[in-house]
Amino acid sequence: MNRRTDAWLILIVATLVLLGLVMGFSASAVVAAERTGTETYYFIRQFIGTVVGLGLCVGAAFTPTAIIRKYRWWMYGAVVVGLVLCFIPGIKHSAGGASRWFGFQGVHIQPSEFAKISILICLAHFLERWRGLIRDGRVILISFLIAAPMMGMVLFQPDFGTTVIIGGLCGTMLVVAGMQIVHILMGFVGALCLMVPLVLVEQYRLARLVGFWKPWDSMDSEGYHVIQSWIAIHSGGLWGQGLGNSMAKLHFLPEPWTDYIAAIIAEELGLVRFLCIIGLFALFTWRGLHIARRARDPFGMYLAATLTVMVGLEALFNMGVVMGMLPSKGLVLPFISYGASAMISHLFAVGLLLSIAAEAKDVPAKAGWPAKGARLQTSPGIPREQPAPAR
Repeated sequence: MNRRTDAWLILIVATLVLLGLVMGFSASAVVAAERTGTETYYFIRQFIGTVVGLGLCVGAAFTPTAIIRKYRWWMYGAVVVGLVLCFIPGIKHSAGGASRWFGFQGVHIQPSEFAKISILICLAHFLERWRGLIRDGRVILISFLIAAPMMGMVLFQPDFGTTVIIGGLCGTMLVVAGMQIVHILMGFVGALCLMVPLVLVEQYRLARLVGFWKPWDSMDSEGYHVIQSWIAIHSGGLWGQGLGNSMAKLHFLPEPWTDYIAAIIAEELGLVRFLCIIGLFALFTWRGLHIARRARDPFGMYLAATLTVMVGLEALFNMGVVMGMLPSKGLVLPFISYGASAMISHLFAVGLLLSIAAEAKDVPAKAGWPAKGARLQTSPGIPREQPAPAR
């Protein structure tokens, strides 16, 4: 098989990863020295996560998609085991009132980061198998059942935001596969009916919404982060204060190397360079969708399109939160924010995109879809697709 290399995607991701390492060190060095006695504490941990992620990225890039599909349920099962470990005392690791990690001796893994990808691989395989039947309600129901177990475990960690993201990504893949508008509207209404009670039942979720709407009324609590972020962005001006010269990271913006690293970037590098970073994520989205369009089969198209949306929307939401345009949620800035599990999972997603790109065709993926007029065999369960009769 003729395998190709998408140099544009590699260049874009390499630039973002290098930027993340540099800005992560800049944002964390002072606090790391005070907490641990060494300025490079968080940098070294992130660098190790990046090396592991690059290894996984290269491995995925050179693995044919047929092999990835063959072992999809093994990956799914491994992630389920990891999610279960997050509830076992002595193994689980809790922070901020949530148990989203497991591990030992300071090495912690967040399996929910990998849950998104494993669900999408299984769902893409299922939707390709039943392509052309996406209008059947039973196909949509089974699609939901593929994601439901992991979504339930992630919700009880608790991690409401990641649960919503997984549901949104599954819905995105169903739309890409051709789900009817009426089913899209029904799914949207159903999701709202589930989300509203989940938001109201937990006081901190409601407080985040109130803090987003009126941050100055809660400037000592929920509105604190976004206000400090605004100050940092404003201080940066057009060209920034210079690398390492941020004031917000000096105890004004707590742990700025994580979710709010974009504010430090804007303060130190300025608005112009911040807009260039937004442009890099836009280029990533363009390249990912190009790979999806040229995928060898519908499986590759479904998976590439949704993985691209996953990275693009996470970046959009992270920067939207930093600029006060969206409610606060602990979403990382892909390839840049501190977090080894997130870095590894995002680089693994890039490896999958490269694998799909390596098997690309010179025509859009729709050429591999079933011919119009295909007959459906009526049988117990979901009807299977039959080829159209010869004329």
